[in-house]
Amino acid sequence: MPVTTVKSLERGFSLIEVLCAMALFSVVMLALLGYYRVLQQGFQSQWHSRQLWRLAIEMSEPDVPLPTDGWTVSRQQTSAAGCVSIAVTIISPGGRTGQLSRLYCPQKEKSQE
Repeated sequence: MPVTTVKSLERGFSLIEVLCAMALFSVVMLALLGYYRVLQQGFQSQWHSRQLWRLAIEMSEPDVPLPTDGWTVSRQQTSAAGCVSIAVTIISPGGRTGQLSRLYCPQKEKSQE
C-alpha cells in the first residue's frame, strides 16, 4: 500500500483581511483617543474649579495679598456690630467666575466668676 502524505497548505492573511483589520484598528484607536481627550478636559475643568475655590477661600481671609498671575479679584470688606463681612469675586485667567462671602465675628470671652 502506498503511503500518501497530505501536505498542509500554509498561507498568510489576504490583502482584504489585512485592510479590514487595519480599518477596525484605526476606528477603535480614534474612539479611544477621543474618550481620552474628553476625560482629560474633564480633569482639567475640575482642577481649574478647585483652584478657583481654593483661591476664593484664601482671598476671603482678612489681610491677604491679591494674586498677580492673571486672576481678577474683587474684594469687599464691611464691618457692622463688631463683625467683619468679606465678599470675594474671582475670575480665572480662563474666564471661570466664583463668588464667596464670609462673616467673621470675634467671640466674646466669658468672665470667670
